[in-house]
Amino acid sequence: MERDIRQGRIEELEQIMALIAECVRVMQEGGSDQWDESYPNAEIITEDIERGTLYVYEEAGAPAGILVLDENQAEQYKEIKWVQTEGPNLIMHRLAVHPRVQGKGIARRLIACAENFAVERGYKSIRMDTYAKNTKALELYRRLGYEVRGEVSFPGRTANFPVLEKILAAAE
Repeated sequence: MERDIRQGRIEELEQIMALIAECVRVMQEGGSDQWDESYPNAEIITEDIERGTLYVYEEAGAPAGILVLDENQAEQYKEIKWVQTEGPNLIMHRLAVHPRVQGKGIARRLIACAENFAVERGYKSIRMDTYAKNTKALELYRRLGYEVRGEVSFPGRTANFPVLEKILAAAE
């Protein structure tokens, strides 16, 4: 792990939820309903922290960005025609950077950290989805070598979610 990136701690839950709330506010102001008051909620984030799957980018002693890494794929991922069919596959969820520090390369650093994590642990690919209306995230993922494999939909959202994959190692 990069020195500014570490596992999240339960005593940071309030700060992490404040970061998420600020991201939700900015998303909604921009016309995106990707996240809201019900997702991601404190219960989900607490579970991420307790499982040791939530990582924090720390700046000035406080969480400035978060990312969850695990193997939990949404049920909808079964519909996707993946290129890397052999596992294991690492799944990225809930990437968020506080709006006041966006544009400083924090998301890129969190993703690079996820990729290093995956390679070190023998994952064959990284999979994720992002909201179709989140054009900045889509552009970033494409620039970093993630390829769109299809789209899924989630209940209560007005747009689909492109599903992306980055192959980390050739299948044996």
